[in-house]
Amino acid sequence: MKKELVLQSVQNSVSSIFSKEDVINLINSVEGSSRVITTNDIQRAIDNTISWIENNERELLDLDSAEFEISYNNRLECVGVPINFDEIREALENNFMDFGEAEQEEEVSSSEFVPVEDNEL
Repeated sequence: MKKELVLQSVQNSVSSIFSKEDVINLINSVEGSSRVITTNDIQRAIDNTISWIENNERELLDLDSAEFEISYNNRLECVGVPINFDEIREALENNFMDFGEAEQEEEVSSSEFVPVEDNEL
């Protein structure tokens, strides 16, 4: 159900233990903290990533591992230059990770697992 529909049903319902205002405030507080990512935010992150790639071209290409061949008329041709994808991944993470929300990891308390020693068996 959408927030607007819930608010409208509360407005039109009979009052109970909680006042309508209490319920409306509760609904607003639950959904009021959501973040909206705009197309401008995404475009800015893309622009920042492309700018970083353009300014760090030498870090992205493994020039020491470039492959060359001698072709027709003794022309030297570059046939392969490995790309450092870790650098690209880092640039993407730096520009896009702040859009996401961290996942809550379940912590396992040390009291849940008790190692069994050989003499206890």
